[in-house]
Amino acid sequence: MKNIIQNIFLLLGLSLMVIIVSCDKIEGPYTENEEVIPLQCPVPEFPALGIVYRKVLVEDFTGHKCGYCPRAHVKLHDLISTYGDDTIVSYAMHVSDFYASPDVNGLFTYDFRTDEGTFVDQAFHISDLGLPQGMINRINYNGSVVVPWNSWETVVQSVINTSPKIGMQIINNYNSTDSSFCTHVKLTFLENITEPLLFYCCITEDSIIKPQKSYDVTPNEIPSYNHMHVYRDGLNGNLGVTIDPTKTDKDSSIVKSYFYNLKQKDFKHKNLKIVAFVYKSSNNEVLQAEDEKVK
Repeated sequence: MKNIIQNIFLLLGLSLMVIIVSCDKIEGPYTENEEVIPLQCPVPEFPALGIVYRKVLVEDFTGHKCGYCPRAHVKLHDLISTYGDDTIVSYAMHVSDFYASPDVNGLFTYDFRTDEGTFVDQAFHISDLGLPQGMINRINYNGSVVVPWNSWETVVQSVINTSPKIGMQIINNYNSTDSSFCTHVKLTFLENITEPLLFYCCITEDSIIKPQKSYDVTPNEIPSYNHMHVYRDGLNGNLGVTIDPTKTDKDSSIVKSYFYNLKQKDFKHKNLKIVAFVYKSSNNEVLQAEDEKVK
């Protein structure tokens, strides 16, 4: 009888895990406490907040062995050209073993994958749908937050003129002596926000010249492809950190600061950007995003 009861509880536990994994809402763990500002990163004086525009976060899920993915890269470039890089904030995550794992031999020996990219891919079941895919402010479109690349502009147009609820400013202090930098992100709340929010911050890199599979050329490989907006590393975990709800009243502000050492990283420092965004805990919708060059 004892073994039967244990088996019943085990089955119930496994069922609950399936329900959680299949849900679009990302669950914890994430940092719940207010972070301590690193000693290396004294907070600078931010300029007065000017006119605030709603930014749109485009998350491009790709892989260097995905033959259709260059079409999504072109679409992202077109969106930036149309709406401006001061409106579109973006990164490209190389995800999944099938589309992004490196080969021992041949062209595709570089590994673009990151732990954060794997986490997001699995949480939203993105590569299961086939790549390329994307998310636009992580809002629901046709029943899913995962949006095919040829529908990205439609979703961008639906949110681009909405009023911003948060102003974001980024100041990066790069130290060439020890190849490190501090990033400071100031959030100013333009209206009262009472629901739980999370803040996320990461590093991206432009102009990484590596091979890319493409079905639009013959043969189907581009040996020296220009990979742009590549997600490189997270600064505050897979999900980011919670924002203290007592500090999100209208006209209040908070600053998040992070220290990052670039030593032993094969990053080209001049091509790095910080990307930051705030999103709802309830449905993952991104309320505001911003980016700024590291140096």
